[in-house]
Parts: sequence; C-alpha cells; structure tokens
Amino acid sequence: MAQSSGSESSGGGKDNDGSTRIPFTLHRVFRDDDTSLCSLYLEMPSGMEDISKSYAYPKVFLLVNDKDKSQKDCLKMMHNLIHENVLGVKFWEEVEGEPYIRVYVEPYTAFVSELLKNAEFAVHPIIHSVPSRDFRKMVWAAINALDYIRESGNYHGNFSWRTTLYHEANGNIVVKLAYFERKNSKTLLQCQAEDFISLGASLEAVSRHVRNNYAKFQNQTCCLIDDLASKLKSVTKFSVGTAKHDLEDHDFFWDEKRTKMFFAYEVPKIFKNEAVKNRFRALPTCPTLPWKTKWSPDPLSDPILIEMEKYRAKHGLGQYNENSFEDFLRFISGMYTHENLLRKQIENLVVDAEVRVRFPRLSYDLNTIIRGAA
Repeated sequence: MAQSSGSESSGGGKDNDGSTRIPFTLHRVFRDDDTSLCSLYLEMPSGMEDISKSYAYPKVFLLVNDKDKSQKDCLKMMHNLIHENVLGVKFWEEVEGEPYIRVYVEPYTAFVSELLKNAEFAVHPIIHSVPSRDFRKMVWAAINALDYIRESGNYHGNFSWRTTLYHEANGNIVVKLAYFERKNSKTLLQCQAEDFISLGASLEAVSRHVRNNYAKFQNQTCCLIDDLASKLKSVTKFSVGTAKHDLEDHDFFWDEKRTKMFFAYEVPKIFKNEAVKNRFRALPTCPTLPWKTKWSPDPLSDPILIEMEKYRAKHGLGQYNENSFEDFLRFISGMYTHENLLRKQIENLVVDAEVRVRFPRLSYDLNTIIRGAA
C-alpha cells in the first residue's frame, strides 16, 4: 500500500563562517511496503515562491475524497502508467484533519463533459454529422488509453466523460483518463471489458444529447456514433484483447485520406458485383434514379459534374448514365480518385465534404455491404 506523510523543513540564516543557509522543504511522497522504497521531493529554497507559480513543482492537484486503500492503489497505478492519455500523477499527500487526499498531477484544463455540454462540439460543422475532427480524435485517444491500461494488466473501473479530463494547449485537445476505481468480485478480464462497454455507453449519451440539442439534426447525423457505441457495448471478456484492433478501421475514425482510399480503391471492385449493387439499391438511403438530379438540382451547371464529364470525354469514355447505379458509383469514386485534378479547376474544393453533405451515409452503407459480402 502506498503511504504518504507530511513535510519537514529547515530554516534559513547565516552560519558562523559567513555562509548562507538555504531553506528547504523535504516532501515525503509515498512509501512502498513491498519494496520499502520511498520517493521524496526536495523543494529548495523553501517558502520562496507560491506552489502554483513554480514550474519545477506540480502546479495543479486533484482532491480524492476517500483515503481508503483502494484509492491509494489506484493512485499508485496511475503513477506507474506512463501514457499521453492517462493523467500523470506526480505524488500525493493525506491532508490532516480532512477526509481527502491531495494529489499533485500534470496540468489539465477541465472535464471532457464540459466540452460535450455544447452539442455542436461533437458534430462536424460542414456535413452536420458526428464526429467532428476533435471528437473523433478524443474517442480514439480514449480507446487507445483503455487498451494501454489493459495491456499493462490493469483496468480503469470508472470511465465516463465526467471522470475524464483534457488538457488544451495551442489549439490541441489531449484527453487524460483519471479517477480510476477498483471493483470487487469481478475478474480482471471482465473489468477490462466493462471499460470499453462504459465508453460505448458514454457515446450513447453523446448521441442522445446531439439528437435533443443540435439544431441541424438529421436522421443520418448520428449513424456512425450509434454503430460504434453498439460495437463497444458488445465487447466481452473474450473479445476485449482485440477490441482496439477490431475498431481502429471503423468508419467513425475515417479521416478524408481514409475515405478517399475507400472510394478510390475499394468501391471500384464492386462495379460489376450485382449482389452488392442490389443490396445497395434496397437501402432507404440509396439515391433514386436519375441520380444526377440528386447530386445537383441543375446537373448541367454543376461544376463537378461538368469537369468529370470533360475528363471522361478527354479519355474516350461516354457520358455518365444517370439511370445507372454503377455509373453513380463510378462518378463518386472518380471524384475521389481525381480530386487533385478537380481542384485545379474548382477553387477550395473538398470532395469528401461535397459527398457527405449530399449523401451522409454513403461510405458507411457501402462499407457495411462490402464487408458483409466478403
């Protein structure tokens, strides 16, 4: 069990030989009963500067409202976990006459739950779909940290957005898992699986909040977060060991580059696959024919359609058939493939944004069908 105690100090002044004594404070951090080793911190000179202004000394602390062995074990574990997304614990001390432990930690800004009070934080501002770029990175950081904790032979035991902190600096938001807890009468594997299940439940809460509070909510806004939440809540003690690997290529985590690779390299494989195309046609989100008017109310003046038709003519290809689902897929795939060429003709073009605004579920639905047919 980790133990902590108070501090011992020496005063300043001058010795008889004229030398100046430098005051110091020796902070006893904790003692490990298993090894009998102590970690100490020497503050010198003592009393010269407020702790909150000292860069060599931890600037912030948490108050843990429990002094039992379980909490001290959690603090010791956090102290030993070295990861960007786990709050770094420097040391802690019991406060005499108070029911809490003062824990000195690395800098943090606030709880993630404070960010998520604003439903717009989780939503991409252009395509009105979850996730935004920052939220996508935060969720992946949480998965990465939970898996690191699992690989270290531990578990979190208390994950939620209300127990997760973040540090913001220079516009970057870094998630910091904190407030670990111990569970009784459960196996390690079950506790590790429940960490991922808790993350899934936390995503469900975000989805509900967006549905109720995002002004531009559409039926497709939460399709990715809902699917990811469902998969996280399905993690068991038998699958927790591969959960991170199984989820890392989920559509929720696709950035523009990954989406471009999907449409440029994977979608062309199904151009002649009638079974896959039939399943796509049966989806309620599939565009009706003729598809050109679903892409633009005035196809003849749409700059992207015009440039793509020019490309086909230049290379001896016929015009797109607006009554063919195969040509619809060719058009979408071609835009991603030739995005660099299109940008030379259309200023500030972002193909992924153009596609997702019109067909928010397209990559998700196609990916689901392709994987189901594999």
